[in-house]
Amino acid sequence: MGLAYTHYCLWPTWFIPLTLYAFLPQLCLLHGLSIFPKFSEPSFILYVFLVLGAYGQDLLEFFIGEGTVQKWWNDQRMWMIRGLSAFGFVWLEFFLKCLGISTYGFSLTSKVIDDEQSKRYRQGMFEFGASSNMFVPLITAAIINLVSFLMGLVQFLRGNKMEGLFLQMFLAGFIVLNALPIYKAMVLRNDKGRIPFKTTATSTCLALALYELVSLPLGNQN
Repeated sequence: MGLAYTHYCLWPTWFIPLTLYAFLPQLCLLHGLSIFPKFSEPSFILYVFLVLGAYGQDLLEFFIGEGTVQKWWNDQRMWMIRGLSAFGFVWLEFFLKCLGISTYGFSLTSKVIDDEQSKRYRQGMFEFGASSNMFVPLITAAIINLVSFLMGLVQFLRGNKMEGLFLQMFLAGFIVLNALPIYKAMVLRNDKGRIPFKTTATSTCLALALYELVSLPLGNQN
């Protein structure tokens, strides 16, 4: 029982590596700065082994538990979503309480479910209708990853050397693939489950501010 409580107490610490991997490599990619090994370096194989090993083991456990590839994909996607939203706010609220600062809760969605919301749930669609601060870091990461992946792709098509930036492009592309429901909720959807314009605008401004904030230190590395 003690191990179980410890697991759940330390579970939110996943937000630290997830946040770093969701922002740092992509911001470096936008500035053409490589932080991962190149193809020709032996340590490149280590990164590939760790990624394939971790995700392969997770997928195997789903198959053993009579799961499907779709269930595994949704599970790892929700793990990323929790790491960039709920886990971070849990630690923020915890530290504020330790400092004696009053906190407020974050309500994601209404507890009242109408027929349209039930239909969207049965269709497997994400519900973003509530305006919540918890969505802001998630959408900010989705925007930065999309822009960095597209910029890297443009540089590749122009014939620029991208050997040292391959892993960063792969990571950005993988996150973009996971964030497809977010992009649809931002631009394509017209139902009540779409992301509110205020949340999208706030996340876009935050993404621009974050880019400008790191431009000076990262720009000096080039």
